[in-house]
Amino acid sequence: MKGYFEILLAEPAADALRALHEEDPLAARFVVDWLEFISTDLESGGLRDIDKGAGLAKAAIGDFDALCWIRREQMNLIVLDVSRRSDPA
Repeated sequence: MKGYFEILLAEPAADALRALHEEDPLAARFVVDWLEFISTDLESGGLRDIDKGAGLAKAAIGDFDALCWIRREQMNLIVLDVSRRSDPA
């Protein structure tokens, strides 16, 4: 679905991005910029469905993963958590 989805951060995602920003501001900016990019076109291939019916998807962003909840009716992309992969692919 194309169109701008509003990005909302759940508390764990906000905390993770704050901590990442303190450690590596450039990496935090990369994650936020990527989320902004993907929010304009959810069908671009940047999100992998975990449970399509529930709207859960995972985004691989460099060395990071973001767990997202897509609320299509409200045009929201809710980032539930952001974590660094222990073994980056």
